[in-house]
Amino acid sequence: MSRYDRVLEPFDLAGVTVRNRIFLPAHTTNFGVDFLPTERHVAYLRERAKSVGLVIVEPLRVHRTSLGRSGGLSGSDRRALDGLKRIVAAVRDEGARIFVQITHAGRHGPNDTDGLPAWGPSAIPWVAGGEIPHAMSRAEMIAVRDAYVETAELAAEAGFEGMEVHIGHGHLLHQFLSPSANQRGDDYGGSADNRLRFPLEVLGAVTRAMDGVLPVGIRTSVDDVQAGALGPEDQRAITARAVQVPGVAFVNASVAAYQWPSIGHHVADMAHPPHPFRDLTEALRPVIGALPLLTANRYRTLAEAEDTLARGQIDMVGMNRAHMADPALMQKSLAGREDEVRPCVAHNFCIGQVGAHRPISCMMNPVVGREEHWSETPAPSAAPKRVLVVGGGPAGMEAARLAALAGHAVTLRERAETLGGVLGIAGTGAGRGDLLRMRDWLTGALDRAGVRVVTGQEVTLRSIEADAPERIILATGATRTARAAFGLEVRTVEQALALGGDLTGRRIAIRDDEGGWATLSAAETLAGLGARVEIFQVPTAPLWSVSLYSRMTALERLAARGVAFRLGHRLTGGDGGRLVCTVAATQETAAFGPFDLLVDAAPGTPATDLGTALEDAGASPLVIGDAVAPRTLFEAMQDAHRVARSL
Repeated sequence: MSRYDRVLEPFDLAGVTVRNRIFLPAHTTNFGVDFLPTERHVAYLRERAKSVGLVIVEPLRVHRTSLGRSGGLSGSDRRALDGLKRIVAAVRDEGARIFVQITHAGRHGPNDTDGLPAWGPSAIPWVAGGEIPHAMSRAEMIAVRDAYVETAELAAEAGFEGMEVHIGHGHLLHQFLSPSANQRGDDYGGSADNRLRFPLEVLGAVTRAMDGVLPVGIRTSVDDVQAGALGPEDQRAITARAVQVPGVAFVNASVAAYQWPSIGHHVADMAHPPHPFRDLTEALRPVIGALPLLTANRYRTLAEAEDTLARGQIDMVGMNRAHMADPALMQKSLAGREDEVRPCVAHNFCIGQVGAHRPISCMMNPVVGREEHWSETPAPSAAPKRVLVVGGGPAGMEAARLAALAGHAVTLRERAETLGGVLGIAGTGAGRGDLLRMRDWLTGALDRAGVRVVTGQEVTLRSIEADAPERIILATGATRTARAAFGLEVRTVEQALALGGDLTGRRIAIRDDEGGWATLSAAETLAGLGARVEIFQVPTAPLWSVSLYSRMTALERLAARGVAFRLGHRLTGGDGGRLVCTVAATQETAAFGPFDLLVDAAPGTPATDLGTALEDAGASPLVIGDAVAPRTLFEAMQDAHRVARSL
């Protein structure tokens, strides 16, 4: 008996036999060029099709008003046909089955390339300050309905074996369903029946066109997680009506609408528990009967998927970000090598890239999006070298691992007693425990790659000479010191995270000069210990360096813990525990406090002394991570790959 009997069980998905119960959910990659598929799509999806039972390809946008980002895929342009056929062939060659999603993004998907406005049921933006969409006329609704059918026909011609029509996540059809987006006064607005009318018209048109061609399902939300929108009972009623449309063959359900901060829950980050909305998804079973039920959202391991399948309500589990982090997670897990699976830590840099209109990549696995050029294991070096890596933080560990896998003789030196750098303390922060999984995986990977590791010794020119390296990689990080401030006790973020204990009654200020995960972690952790926390910053956007989707839910959590932001406030003085600020907008002063402690959240200063000494001695070290410039884990890991693969 396997630990993963249910995962491995083949399944009849609406007449399509899949080899196992794991699927890759549809997700935008931004790999497109001129809204057309590319070889990046082919290589990326082929790698993940080697193990999953089903791949659902990212949404084909059904109408020119929904093209959105230039890296998306058009479902209304026949030039896409050849590229789609190549994707289908690549996935099928690896033994997986292949479906596709079709959608219109509605009010959050303007076609900026052609200068076309977003369309929606009403002239209501998706977020305060967002673009006002064009309220669709009946003629335009008919045109979009017909575009759904044309896109479905194109998908069938390309060889897709099934498709899902998206009626969730705040896309156009969901917008018609939601009273927060649909305030029409005609037959398509107002009552629940009226709001259902257009989505059911579209769904029925697609299922009729695909009758006898390929199965059609729906992608839906189980909860909008948004006040004034659709709750679980509403969504169950909607799903019950949708599955009554003749030809609807399966339901793929997760959570959220494309509104702030709802969509942040759709890509639940490390502060969320695994599969956080599983119970709500299982509650669809009574309303959909025997139809297959699929779900996704923060499934990190095959064991978590097995546990959900064992409950007997959900038929297939989607693992997207986990397959970004390690496309071989299934092969490794089935072979009993779970400790070798590169973990997804849900830092959400992947979706952050999409939000910034850039191609996806992954902090844990920078090979994502580069599968055409980079293999999982670097090609063997034609001229192996003795390589010394200085610094045992994430960038240094990853660079050492890759260099060793390429055949170089690698020594990694870290002056601390343990490896991991900032991961060790960062992983103790509230909701940041997955960073310890990252540290532990990197540590084990060094051993598996055969890296010689030396810890607890200061690295000097003399010790480097003793190693006689041919190439030196410096991953020495940045130094962070707490800047003195107005007579208050001052701590760095790392020191603040180590405080522990009951902080009830203590009032703590954070001077935030980096707007990143460190500030978030300090504020959330200290507030969770009972402290009253206030964040002072000059920029007027809070947590400006945290990826958008994680920022949404983080601000919710901080607000719930009573954390206050003093935006546009520069600390300029203070006394007796009180802090005086200059307010940027008015240049007036304001006083706050008294505080018991000030946390100094600053990027730090690159540790360059060793690099300078090496250059003075005639060496040419390669510098990566925060030693180049204090940035995020994402850039540090990208640096490690770029340099280690070039040795």
